[in-house]
Amino acid sequence: MSIHQLAEIPDDLAAEAAQVPGIHMRLISFLRAEIAQNRRRQHQHSEQAREVVKKARAEAEKLRAAGMTPEQARAEFSELHQKVVDQIAADR
Repeated sequence: MSIHQLAEIPDDLAAEAAQVPGIHMRLISFLRAEIAQNRRRQHQHSEQAREVVKKARAEAEKLRAAGMTPEQARAEFSELHQKVVDQIAADR
C-alpha cells in the first residue's frame, strides 16, 4: 500500500513537500511514532471500555443531531449526577 492510499495529499502540497530535504525519513518517523502511540492506546484500555466509549460517542452524536447543545447536555448531566449523589447519601 502506498502513502497515497493512506492519505489524500493535494498535488500542490506533495510538490512542496518533495522539495524538503529528508522529508521521507521524517514521515516514516512520524508514522512509526503514531503507530506506537496507537498500540499503547489500544492496550491501555480494555475492549469493554472502548465499546462503552464508542456507544457514548454514538449517543452524543444522536443528541447533537437532535439539536441538544453542549450547555444543555452539561446541565442535564449535572442534574442526574446530583440525583445519584443524593441517592447514595440517602442509602447510607
